[in-house]
Amino acid sequence: MNSLHVRFNAHIVSLNPTWPSQSVGDKGKTVTLTGDSVLAGDSLTLCGTFTKKDSGLKANQWSWDYNGAPVGNMNEDLASSSFSTLFTQPNGGNVRDYIYKRIITRPNGLLVGMPTDTPNVGWIRYKTADRKYFPHTDSSRCFDFIVNGEGNRHDFVGELKNPHVKKHNNHLLGEVHALKLAVIANDSAVTEPDTPATRLGDLIYNDPGNLSDPNNGKTIRQILHLIDSALTYCDHFVAADYFPLDSLVSKINKAFDGPYVAVSFSPFKLAGTNPLPPFLHPNPSAIPVTIGTPHYSIIDEVPAQFAIYQNYPNPFNPTTTISFSLPEASVVTLTIYNVLGQEVVRVLDREQMDEGDQVVDFDATHLTSGVYFYRITAQSMEGNDVHQAVKRMLLLK
Repeated sequence: MNSLHVRFNAHIVSLNPTWPSQSVGDKGKTVTLTGDSVLAGDSLTLCGTFTKKDSGLKANQWSWDYNGAPVGNMNEDLASSSFSTLFTQPNGGNVRDYIYKRIITRPNGLLVGMPTDTPNVGWIRYKTADRKYFPHTDSSRCFDFIVNGEGNRHDFVGELKNPHVKKHNNHLLGEVHALKLAVIANDSAVTEPDTPATRLGDLIYNDPGNLSDPNNGKTIRQILHLIDSALTYCDHFVAADYFPLDSLVSKINKAFDGPYVAVSFSPFKLAGTNPLPPFLHPNPSAIPVTIGTPHYSIIDEVPAQFAIYQNYPNPFNPTTTISFSLPEASVVTLTIYNVLGQEVVRVLDREQMDEGDQVVDFDATHLTSGVYFYRITAQSMEGNDVHQAVKRMLLLK
């Protein structure tokens, strides 16, 4: 034989041996090897690395050719003779996604700023993980204005849910978001404590190189509380207050920046890899935080297939949450239609979104009561797969 066709039940990462001609197709699961010979009575062993969420690697189908002509029947279900599991270390995006999916609860989410009845002020509530929240590059300031899709500025008033960085680009916001995720991860035992006695949020900031720093003596939680106030209550702070706060949080974040090393994947737990910097100190008098025991795995976090869920609440007035799952990074369009099939709102317009569970909030303040339909279209980044689904929802005012 001089040609072999194999369809595996897993995505092919690499394969050995390599033949003079080796082509991979069918979403990376099928390989055709040609240009070499296997003599009668001999056998061929294929070794490779595959992406698979569980054990049971096998060839679903395999067949031989000789000079392009099929030889024998199509064979099925040839199990691997050996199989071992390999894990790659997580990156920051993996950890962010895990925290939002497993640790941060909905509808509370992660707050930046201070929810309040005070008029003409704003705050942010993040409910889901998305790369569109980072990075922030604009000047550090309070929650002063937001930018709409046409590039026009509006006052930042009330709660802003899951804002794209283009809507409010603020370097201080980005740094605070990252530090809050780190504190949540440490409180939830996703990351190891940096000292036996003190959780990350209870470490005391005291910079020996700047004895006049007004934040000396504060814990990281107290510093974050101060910054939440500064972001929301613009009138109580001056512009010069924000850059020092940004520098402070950036310095704390950088002190713990480093490789992500998983002590365990199931349950998921990260090692503490950096020593305490000279400006952060243990706090033996801190009230012990109730530490949860991690029991979720970071393995199999990506859904196996596209799915769209019923909006909640339903019926609703005037806001509701639409959830769906993406098996791979996709370009997503979310459109609202009336009962006549006319488009009334395009909530997402070819938005790039990561794989995993996604949550989008829809505000129907400008619509009248009635039945509506929402349709989600998701196209893979490679453009090979397109998924779409429609569900019904009811607005009651």
